[in-house]
Amino acid sequence: MAAGNDVEAAIDIVAMHFGIAHSSCSEVEVASPLGQIAIRRSCLQHIVEKRQDARERYVRFALDTLTGPLEIWRVAYSDCSARLAFIGAYESRRQMLVVVNIQAGNVLWNFMQTDAKALNKHRHGELLYKRYELL
Repeated sequence: MAAGNDVEAAIDIVAMHFGIAHSSCSEVEVASPLGQIAIRRSCLQHIVEKRQDARERYVRFALDTLTGPLEIWRVAYSDCSARLAFIGAYESRRQMLVVVNIQAGNVLWNFMQTDAKALNKHRHGELLYKRYELL
């Protein structure tokens, strides 16, 4: 997928793929294994503002990771808050991490692509969901 030319174009790309392309729609919800996750247009700038990453190119993987993750971890932060880390594994060089803010009411906060080795550092906290059980 092509990257947006600027932050506004990147927000439009992400919003369109999440189903909030029309300006009258500011939020949608998607079903995850742990319940509904809100996706707010007002939170998308945070995801795409680092233009060197062009994260909008991976929005389809982010949506797929929310709806069908490999694992979901509850991760505690130093400020006593917690977030959900959705991990998506794909048959490619890059993998997906999607972060959901619990304190804001299960709102999509961020997503990023990473290699498998770097993804392992996000596997900490409380494992809430695992797609596969190995014998």
